[in-house]
Amino acid sequence: MRMILPEHREAWLKHQEKAQRKKKAMLDQQQWEALEWLLGEALRENIELTFIYWADHDFYEVAGCCHDINHVQKQCHVKNEEDIYYLWFGQITDTRRTND
Repeated sequence: MRMILPEHREAWLKHQEKAQRKKKAMLDQQQWEALEWLLGEALRENIELTFIYWADHDFYEVAGCCHDINHVQKQCHVKNEEDIYYLWFGQITDTRRTND
């Protein structure tokens, strides 16, 4: 029978959690330019986009229309039927048209 101290179990669980964390993808210059172009087009024509963003060491996906771009705070306001999401530019890892 194996026994483990509670302190050791906590340390082991934290280690396992860190090992499973996903790394944030960094966008290169070409990807940023494509993102800017797509966001501009979506704002002009009210196109629904799907945003993949990184938060809390994981990737999340939200679909909605880009309602506003705040250049001062460096965030994009994404509005869908349920809520408004404020995505920092640094969180966004991918964006595409929802219908594609």
